[in-house]
Amino acid sequence: MAAFVALCEGFLGIDPHFDLWRYFFTISLSKRRVGGKEVNVPMGCASIHLRHTRSRDYPLMRLATSNKGWHSQWFYVRDDPSATLPKYTGRLIEEAPESWTWGVQLKDKKHLADLLAGLQALKERGVKGAGIIGAYHARRVAPLMARALPLYRMMPGMSFEGTVLVDEALPYSEVAQHVKEATEPTKDSAGDVLDIVYQVPRHPPMRPEPGFFEFVSLISP
Repeated sequence: MAAFVALCEGFLGIDPHFDLWRYFFTISLSKRRVGGKEVNVPMGCASIHLRHTRSRDYPLMRLATSNKGWHSQWFYVRDDPSATLPKYTGRLIEEAPESWTWGVQLKDKKHLADLLAGLQALKERGVKGAGIIGAYHARRVAPLMARALPLYRMMPGMSFEGTVLVDEALPYSEVAQHVKEATEPTKDSAGDVLDIVYQVPRHPPMRPEPGFFEFVSLISP
């Protein structure tokens, strides 16, 4: 989800688009096998994944499939009284709602044509998942948090208070480590794992950095 938000804001120059998300992604119910039977899981019961029929239209993004070791970074968040979290009921989702498989309605698909064309242009320019993930880490932005500015409005001279986590620049080596943790390892023809390099060679810059890919041009009369 974070990479999709960054793709919309930082490369397409739009707010996150729910119909575009539904066009590319679907949700399925996750289960685990116990004693030869599949049972519902109490945590992480649903997974979001790219629709197989749309994978060629989306930037190459092989996200990590294992969350091994996540518990070592476990932390607690205070329940803010002004916006309290729902109470835990212990209820399990035993059947996936039919709406989880719904895509974009036919009448709404025509509104996505320009966005899909823009996305194809970005792919041809070399936009890939590693570059998207690295770009928002380099800006010290967490795309899913509440922010004062979307990525495309982070212009020079703007106040980034309430948008970036800290002001200091993140070293490229640390950005590369974040990309490594979020993606599946890339291997060469011999099967050896390749090192993650950031900045990604020939990857287009994120908005509004110099040289970003502009989809809208103004024609003077």
